[in-house]
Amino acid sequence: MQIFVDINASENGNGSQEYPFKMIQQAADIAQPGDYIQIMPGEYHEAVRPQYSGTSDKPIIYASAKQNQAIITGADRVTGWQPVNDNVWMIKLPNTEFGDYNPYNLLVNQTFNHAGEIFLNNKAMYEVDQLAAVMAPKENPLSRDSQFTLYTWYTEQSLEEDATIIYANFQDKDPNKEHVELTFRETCFYPEKKNIDHLILSGFTMTKAACRWATAKYNKGIIGTNTGQGWKIAKCDISHAKCSGISLGRDMVPTVDDTKTVPHRIKNNTIHDCGQTGIMGVDGNPSPIIEHNSIYNINTRQNLVSDDVSAINLSPAIGAKILRNCIHDCTRGVWLGGKVEDTQISRNVFYNNSLPKPFKVTAENQDDLIAGLGEDIEIKDSDGVTLVDNNFLLSDCALKLATKGVLLVHNLINGSVEWLSNNNVQDNDLYYHRLYQENDSKMDPYSSSCFYNNVFIRKSLRDEMAKLIAIAREQADQQENVDNHVSDDNEVFVAQSSKQRNHINTNKAGNIYLNDQVEDVTIDVDSNEDGVFIDSNICDYLDEDTSRVVAVGTTANTAMDFDIDFLGNHREGVSVTAGPFDTKDEYSHRLFRLLF
Repeated sequence: MQIFVDINASENGNGSQEYPFKMIQQAADIAQPGDYIQIMPGEYHEAVRPQYSGTSDKPIIYASAKQNQAIITGADRVTGWQPVNDNVWMIKLPNTEFGDYNPYNLLVNQTFNHAGEIFLNNKAMYEVDQLAAVMAPKENPLSRDSQFTLYTWYTEQSLEEDATIIYANFQDKDPNKEHVELTFRETCFYPEKKNIDHLILSGFTMTKAACRWATAKYNKGIIGTNTGQGWKIAKCDISHAKCSGISLGRDMVPTVDDTKTVPHRIKNNTIHDCGQTGIMGVDGNPSPIIEHNSIYNINTRQNLVSDDVSAINLSPAIGAKILRNCIHDCTRGVWLGGKVEDTQISRNVFYNNSLPKPFKVTAENQDDLIAGLGEDIEIKDSDGVTLVDNNFLLSDCALKLATKGVLLVHNLINGSVEWLSNNNVQDNDLYYHRLYQENDSKMDPYSSSCFYNNVFIRKSLRDEMAKLIAIAREQADQQENVDNHVSDDNEVFVAQSSKQRNHINTNKAGNIYLNDQVEDVTIDVDSNEDGVFIDSNICDYLDEDTSRVVAVGTTANTAMDFDIDFLGNHREGVSVTAGPFDTKDEYSHRLFRLLF
């Protein structure tokens, strides 16, 4: 059955094309397996609670009739602000207006940050911990938009009046004339019932949810699956979550065969301007397929701090696939931990996932700076072999492997690398920083991680960035390293001919090392309306067909070849080129473009 929804319809519609429902929830209350819910353009100020599951062959489809023009928002416009002084305004709202969820009386985490937010012309203002910081705001230099940090707000409760009071500094703007919104709803799309499976969400804009810090005990975001399985989220624009954009289900639920979960598929979305994560999964569906998404501006305001703040955060990640995404301008790109097994990070583009602005490291601010110092990829607790192949890792801190069992193949890495190893730090090693682990004479190369056919380019860092990384590494070296057990017995082989493979008895082979202070190699990213391109002279220093095809498996005969490059082209023969591309002319091709 096809069900129609139109915000401009009358209140007494029946869901037909002639008399559509006015609210999406009306359709969600009756939709059954195989139903198609078509939502017309407009703003829907509601939190949708789907009531029924689809099936694997008959999913329930929720679709925007026009791409991104059906907007589900957790915020409402608020007027009636009263002036306090030239820049500061105040509003008092009865708590009854918030119903059973008042985000201005709920903390996000163990800080002063509340779940609610204030948006001035679609930009989130900055919450502060005291009224004085509203009256006399100061710039936060860690924010990517430090000038806007002067737009501050503070909230308190009036017990006598049972009201929420908010003070906000709008600078020289009149909030009653500008578009000022407050978030009222916790989510935009979330089933309160558990085990709602096989839903498809397509083409929506979902924005401005007052969700809290996602943990194993709290699983809400702008979109939350709440233990559901087999969802597909495609072609959506998801933005401005206080914490998580998409929160995958918790509390692992077995399927009929009691052995596997049905993975979610998250594809062709734009996810941006969220505070904690773009995509979050803790203690739930561990094997999502996250493919061809553009994820950016995650925690760029630096108002929420944690080691696991990132564009994609999975704990555990078992059978997860992170493929062909473009992740940039985030505190961290991908964080995997908890248990990482049979997971692949392949053919992604990472850049600008670092502290963006000039800064000065001081004793007073170094801890805050280190907290905001993320990497393109950080992996912990790999149990087996975790594959990282054919990626562009271009941020100042490119890679941190606080674990063993990672197979790094055919990547281009233009940033610092830290990895757990049984070798101590070598001062003259320009390309790696080893997280020291006690030496064990019984250890072989595979008890660490394996690097094959990569291009490592030593990047000249800003002086203060280099200083900060050195301090962070010193702190990491002083911490006790966990001896992560690697249970998988996969081995790595190199092709000597079309029918012969030899075991590699070292954990590094076929790599190319360049130093931008010696070779004058440059790498820049050009992002425009036509897509994401790389602007580099690397072809002047890179020789083709100097490495061998790498394979991984339990035996030479059954090992899987890494013979597909970044663009999906087959690497011909057994002699291949280090890095993501098999031929140098591919460096002029487009790296990423999001198409609907």
